[in-house]
Amino acid sequence: MKKTLILIVLFILSTNLFSQTNSNNFSMEKAVHYLASEELQGRSPSTKGDSLAVDFITDLFVKAKLKPLYKTYYQEVVFKDMESIARNSKQAGPKNKFSRNVVGLLEGNDPALKNEYIVIGAHFDHLGLGSMMSASRSKEPNQIHYGADDNASGVALMLDLVNKFSQKINQRSIIFIAFTCEENGLIGSKQFLEELPFDSKQIVAMFNFDMVGMLKNNSLTVGGTKTSKESEKIIKKYSKANNLKVSLSPSGVGPSDHASFYAKNIPVFYFTTGADSTYHTPYDNPHRLNYKGIDIVSKFAFDISNDVVNRKDRLRFKRVKEPKNSGDRPTFKVTLGIMPDVTGSTDGVKAEIVSKGKPADKAGMQNGDIIIELNGKKVTDIYSYMNILGTLKENEAYKVKIKREGKTKELKVKL
Repeated sequence: MKKTLILIVLFILSTNLFSQTNSNNFSMEKAVHYLASEELQGRSPSTKGDSLAVDFITDLFVKAKLKPLYKTYYQEVVFKDMESIARNSKQAGPKNKFSRNVVGLLEGNDPALKNEYIVIGAHFDHLGLGSMMSASRSKEPNQIHYGADDNASGVALMLDLVNKFSQKINQRSIIFIAFTCEENGLIGSKQFLEELPFDSKQIVAMFNFDMVGMLKNNSLTVGGTKTSKESEKIIKKYSKANNLKVSLSPSGVGPSDHASFYAKNIPVFYFTTGADSTYHTPYDNPHRLNYKGIDIVSKFAFDISNDVVNRKDRLRFKRVKEPKNSGDRPTFKVTLGIMPDVTGSTDGVKAEIVSKGKPADKAGMQNGDIIIELNGKKVTDIYSYMNILGTLKENEAYKVKIKREGKTKELKVKL
């Protein structure tokens, strides 16, 4: 009987220890293996895999005792089912489909700073089975695109930061968010900013993690380094402390969710270890990632974000003059120098970001302007815009009609 009691006590103690270990020691490797598993089928929005990923992330937010930013942890995101149009040319128009951002709040403790927010995010969606309308680089049809590096790695790192920050006192409030529909054109991050329950000016900075699983030679890239006056100095300080070789990319423009925040004049930090030959293919598998490297990047990212969360003065935003080799698409001979809205959410094409010093900027175009006519030809969507753009020549001037706040204006753009 005595021996039985001892065994029962030992069992209870071991069970308590196990539960404490699970709550305090989050495993990024296990998170990647689950998110990029066959069960989740590539996490395409509005699929079973999408829902399973949402449930997984929400469960970890609950365990970390994050508060919902809204009534729940979910923000419904609407996007167009372009795949159905491709399958059926007789269909009148794309149907609305739905996914969800997962959003959690960790409130700050400083009475003067807790109404300022740091956003820490990563997109969890991927290409599913690599359908005809996706950005798959594979020639093999109906293959699971696991998306281990892109972007189970970024989500795992974001969740690791949830674990780290939830165990300490923070001055500013932190919003942790797993974005959906990034691959569809940054739809999740754009909708998040459109439906904020507070003024976007209260966001001090945004940290974005997209493909952070391939660290080599302790080298990575951080984007947005000149989007605040303080950013570069902070990055250099902690890259030295973490023995990392960091390539500094000044621009806040880029093909990931941080660009939506930069468009709202918010300083951004974009962490990536870069792409390789498996990018947007079925071969982006969990076993290929460098998990010790993700740990290193997470430590580095925590040091920087912790500095920004707790520093006395907020970062001062700067708009960056874009380098000469940036633009809409590298294959075109000419570009206007905008990041267009590819979601089809307006008639015409919205200029999400007008790059400073580029032709559109010099002509007077502003963020949010909607291009409705280019060189005398009607612009109805991203496809007509790209087709017209491909016919334009260097060193020529062209008329561009735009809509701004309901009024039509004509600009003259010299390429």
